[in-house]
Amino acid sequence: MPPLFRSRVFRIAAGVGSLALLALGFLPLFAGPGYEAALAAGLILPLTAAFATRREAEDAPGATDALGRGVANGLALGCLGYATMLLHGLRAGFCDAATGSWMVVLGPGCGTVMGGAWGGLVGFFAKAPDGARRARRVWPFLLTLAGPLGGALVSLGRFYTSPMIFAYDPFVGFFSGALYDTVITPRALLTYRAGSLCSLVAAALLGQPWVRREGKIVRETAVKHGLLLLGVGAFAASLGVTLAGPELGHYQTADSIAEALGGRTDGERCEVIHPRAMPLRDVSRFVRDCDGQVRAVEAWLGVPEPGRPVRAYLFSDTEEKAAYMGAAGTEIAKPWRREIYVHAAGFPHPSLGHELAHVLAGDLAPGPFRIPASVGGLLPNPGLIEGIAVAASPKVSDLSLAQWARAMKDLGLLPPLPRLFGLGFLAESSSTAYTAAGAFVAWVRETEGSGLLARWYGGEELPALTGRSWGELEAQFHAYLATVPLPAEALAQARARFERPGVFGRACPHEVDACLEEADALLGAGDTTAAERRYADAAALDPASGSARLGLVAVALTRGDEGRAAEALEAIVDDEGLPAGTRDQAVEQLGDRALAAGDGELAETHYAAMAARTTDEDRLRTLEVKRAAAKDPRARAAVVELLVGAPGRRPDRLRAAELLGVWTTLAPDDGVPEYLLARQFVGSGDFDEAAVRLERALARTIALPRVLAEARRLAATVAVGRGDREAAQRHADAYAGLPQVALARKDALRELVLRSGGAVSAVR
Repeated sequence: MPPLFRSRVFRIAAGVGSLALLALGFLPLFAGPGYEAALAAGLILPLTAAFATRREAEDAPGATDALGRGVANGLALGCLGYATMLLHGLRAGFCDAATGSWMVVLGPGCGTVMGGAWGGLVGFFAKAPDGARRARRVWPFLLTLAGPLGGALVSLGRFYTSPMIFAYDPFVGFFSGALYDTVITPRALLTYRAGSLCSLVAAALLGQPWVRREGKIVRETAVKHGLLLLGVGAFAASLGVTLAGPELGHYQTADSIAEALGGRTDGERCEVIHPRAMPLRDVSRFVRDCDGQVRAVEAWLGVPEPGRPVRAYLFSDTEEKAAYMGAAGTEIAKPWRREIYVHAAGFPHPSLGHELAHVLAGDLAPGPFRIPASVGGLLPNPGLIEGIAVAASPKVSDLSLAQWARAMKDLGLLPPLPRLFGLGFLAESSSTAYTAAGAFVAWVRETEGSGLLARWYGGEELPALTGRSWGELEAQFHAYLATVPLPAEALAQARARFERPGVFGRACPHEVDACLEEADALLGAGDTTAAERRYADAAALDPASGSARLGLVAVALTRGDEGRAAEALEAIVDDEGLPAGTRDQAVEQLGDRALAAGDGELAETHYAAMAARTTDEDRLRTLEVKRAAAKDPRARAAVVELLVGAPGRRPDRLRAAELLGVWTTLAPDDGVPEYLLARQFVGSGDFDEAAVRLERALARTIALPRVLAEARRLAATVAVGRGDREAAQRHADAYAGLPQVALARKDALRELVLRSGGAVSAVR
């Protein structure tokens, strides 16, 4: 074999791999060591190493020599790839060089070694004889390809046949699977690579008897049997790591997840797999919610007959969901498996209908994944996939989908339809892309009917179905939006919501969000020094990160440094380089500090300024309560403890509950303190006590219009959760009669009450 680096094949492979990574490095997320760069290198370098080594290994004197050459080639190519990433990091700046390097070394670094080793073994054992027919000469090529490709096919098979979306691959490394989860933690990569090392050791020791003599592979008898036994042990260890994959977190199956969670409750239309220790009241509410959402989405889609039950995996929290199926904050559906995967998030679940829509719309689509896609059902149309789910189950909001789209149009932020219903969807921020796509799909259904929408989702082209080009459809859609009424103050809120860049437009999104997540946890544990350091790290990586700047304010407040917090908030308000939403939060927090200090007049000034900049009903309602507390000394202490936090302390619910009781005593006819107490019981899942408190609140005087409306809405929601349809209808009717409530919110509550009902049929 030629010496390392002298082989022409190796030099070509090194050039191809380095040039590919060099070109990708000019994309922001691929500049420097990190998750995306590691994933790209894992797709390129192992295969390159395998093909570079196969030709060299054809003349190796022994299997161990061929394997050694593959390992050496893999190390060399891996180092070249890493050096390319470092060059881009020096050019563009590093996000987190240490963590990124660790992901590269354990991911494509080890994977490239595995690729070289695979190519070496294929070259040694599968060399075509001299003068062999062409078909015989093709086999080594196909076997070389089969290693990395086979690993990818195994991962795809697990993705298709189980709930999991992540993948650990011997060649590629780690694939998270979730596009919108920015905090990516390959928890089990170290133990997975321990299995890779065992595989390499086993191949080296068990391959030592095989040598090439006179062009033929023979078994050498004079071998060290102790080494063979070690090889058998290494092979057993590698096999053990593979078989223990579910326990080690390398992969999961439907059975392993169901066994780990341990609970199952069946409703009329949903089968729910959930943690055994989850309170039965919460599970029962979720099952009823799921049953009702299925019926509502089927009606919206125009499904003629109910389909098979949907299986819902309900996890306790994002950490549990990430560990078992791979997505933390991102909710997932697999239409072809008729399954959804969500974490507990209150009642009604905010994204349950969206995920169910993915599954139920899958009945309209052909192909292996039951989604609208070209190229035999393999190239998805993400705009249509997400658009139909958003339209079929819109989130509760003060503005309708059409109004949000109108705001985007007026601000020049509405994406062109061909881009929105192509892969360009993925380049937009999630809030922009989802909302715009949902608004257009809802318009198509309204103007063309659910039958045409079903045919579009089923694979037919929309221009062919409507007889209008994309340009004509876009012009008509824009003309429709121009007729949609929009409050003037909604534009400021829309700008704050839709101008936020997507993951591809942010600086170091993974590292920044990981810093923020860690800092939040440290601050919650009281370690202000470490929290301040991590918030500062996030701000240094992304100066436009409003969360980092506000986190530093929270550190100062936790330390009781009101002066420093006020200075930082003033600086945020004056910094036009920060997102509008961040500056708005700073204005409100300045009011909070004034309220906590007892300066009601200054607090009112800040709160009034904030109220003029939003149409968000939830935010306006909170401001309404704070503004009332700024004028009423009887309410001030309780509101400060509940929503703001006294100087030097964070909000304290226990103190707040005591002070709310005092407020009730001082103002026995005021229903606001009972309403605020009811919200705490709703948050803890105690709907029975919440219902009692809400009835008391509504029997008294609630002078704050938005609080009165929310008390009605919450009373109806709690009644639905308790299965009390009579109370739900009564409160919903009263809510519908309130003039201050947006039509979109009235419709959402009406839909909730209509879809309520359905008994839990089995609990195991």
